[in-house]
Amino acid sequence: MLHVRVVSPAALTEPLTSRHRAGVRDGLLALFWGFLAAILLTLLFGLAVRASGKTPVQYLNGVRPVADLINTPNIFSVIVAVLAGLVGVVSLTESRADALIGVLISVTTVPAAASVGVSIAYASWGEAGGSVEQLLLNVVLLIVVGAAGLRTQRAIWRRRPAGP
Repeated sequence: MLHVRVVSPAALTEPLTSRHRAGVRDGLLALFWGFLAAILLTLLFGLAVRASGKTPVQYLNGVRPVADLINTPNIFSVIVAVLAGLVGVVSLTESRADALIGVLISVTTVPAAASVGVSIAYASWGEAGGSVEQLLLNVVLLIVVGAAGLRTQRAIWRRRPAGP
């Protein structure tokens, strides 16, 4: 039987804050291979669309409003990643990691990974670089904010009196 383990950047906060090296290593490897797979799949898809001649004319002419949002990280990218990191750590500590939380975290990372693959397929190296930057920014901020949030929650809980 095939065993698939899905790890989000927010899920790395527990092994990171507890200094569980094997958990951090396993989580980082899972993220690396998962994002590499996403990039390669979208690269193959992009190459297939390009070879088929079905690329929209606007895209060929450089009209890429969604891609431009992804491959040009800015302060709003930071804000979204920080908020997603906070949502991720709250969902982990409240045992409410439902589908919506996964969507909120994925919306910061999956489009950037896909944009890397499509940009490479069309030899748009600047866009590919910007998308890699966006992906790394989001993953790093999700992990850092999640770990800081988890540490803060633990510190608050330790100071609270036990009982009703």
